[in-house]
Amino acid sequence: MGKGFSLERLVSDYCEMEQKHRTILRHHWSNIRQNLEPKNILPKLVTVLIETDEQEIKAQPTIHDRCDKLLEILPRRGPNAFKVFVDALKEEAPFLASDLIESGNKEERNQSSALMYWSIN
Repeated sequence: MGKGFSLERLVSDYCEMEQKHRTILRHHWSNIRQNLEPKNILPKLVTVLIETDEQEIKAQPTIHDRCDKLLEILPRRGPNAFKVFVDALKEEAPFLASDLIESGNKEERNQSSALMYWSIN
């Protein structure tokens, strides 16, 4: 077992975030990057991040770098990571949480419409 190997890392790497949530994060990356200090929400992400994730994020020299690192790590932290992230944002940056929730709702409406279209035709 090499350096940096952990059961948590192995398991979380194979239990990724849903594609729709990954897409939403990519779509809002710039806005999150401009309006969030990740250090402020790390305590609320303990259920999805492992200790080395937190250390990697904190080690980044700028706010933008910390956001980039957080947004790179989150999609690999399981199907619940998006919800935990949005919940953490509700206190720190409610407007970002609202944007992500609204995007998720639009995505669900679009999928429902597509399913209805294909089932009718």
